[in-house]
Amino acid sequence: LTAAQDAWLDPDELAFWERVHAAGELDLRFRGALIMEPGQTLAEWRDRLDGYEAQAFPLRGGAWLDSGILKGFVDGVIEARTASMLAPYEGDTSAGMPAWEPGDLDAFVAEADRRGWQIELHAIGDRGVRLALDAFEGAARRNGGWTGDPHGTRATAGTHARRHRVEHIETIDPADVGRFARLGVVASMQPYHGDPSPNQIDVWAGNIGPERAGRAWAWRSIRDAGGPLAFGSDWPVVPFDPFIALNNAVNRQTRDGRPAGGWLPGERLTVPQALEAYTAGSAWAAFAEHRRGRIAPGLDADLVILDRDLLAAGPSAIIGTGVRLTVIGGRIV
Repeated sequence: LTAAQDAWLDPDELAFWERVHAAGELDLRFRGALIMEPGQTLAEWRDRLDGYEAQAFPLRGGAWLDSGILKGFVDGVIEARTASMLAPYEGDTSAGMPAWEPGDLDAFVAEADRRGWQIELHAIGDRGVRLALDAFEGAARRNGGWTGDPHGTRATAGTHARRHRVEHIETIDPADVGRFARLGVVASMQPYHGDPSPNQIDVWAGNIGPERAGRAWAWRSIRDAGGPLAFGSDWPVVPFDPFIALNNAVNRQTRDGRPAGGWLPGERLTVPQALEAYTAGSAWAAFAEHRRGRIAPGLDADLVILDRDLLAAGPSAIIGTGVRLTVIGGRIV
């Protein structure tokens, strides 16, 4: 690993990372997202953003320590039936509960968007994903090109300049698949969440039924429709080992190869596509594509050397891959 993002920091924690960086002890490129949560008025949210901006915007675009992104939760999780769904859960009258009152999410997102923040929204259920996309689309319609970017590290117009993100996207309505491309919203997904081991998937799929479970972790569909795709781990919820996650993205199988042929094999990615989502895709999602995510002249030398050529060895060789060397900024770490 050469870079990480913590998606849920308060300002004191961001200040801690500033001290680590100032002491020369930051050996991993680090990005910190600040908290966007309900339970406050729009006026209070504006005051909080004023304080956030004084601390985060000077760090935005930093080579080692970066900020300028907010994280909010739209819904919960399918296993606990708290993710927000378009139709009720199986055998239930409840369709989950959005975390925000109607209109508040749209208003908070629009205000942050107007000021030039990037926003990521946890959305797992199909209604949760739609609410997140609706909020981003509404902000773009309301604000047009950004007016508040004092540091000049963001493009100034167009929805694709914003790079807002939806996190997780465990199930999605077919009508929303193409909206990621149309809005320039990043599908930020964590492949190991879709590990098809029975103890993980049975409860998940049983709660929403076969039709909605058949649209699970639809990274191939979103990518084929032109949506920006970025992969990560969601550690410490699941392991941060990228090879376990790459196996899920490419094979849609457990580490011991179940089920044969893969779970929902139509959503499998090729090895190059999955590697791209983990590298160039994640760099683009962090406004860092001009600096990293690829091996090319002029870019930071952030790279790992593996014990096998995954492009040549193919999908069956992913599990068991070892790392021989990790380099950040041209320095072996």
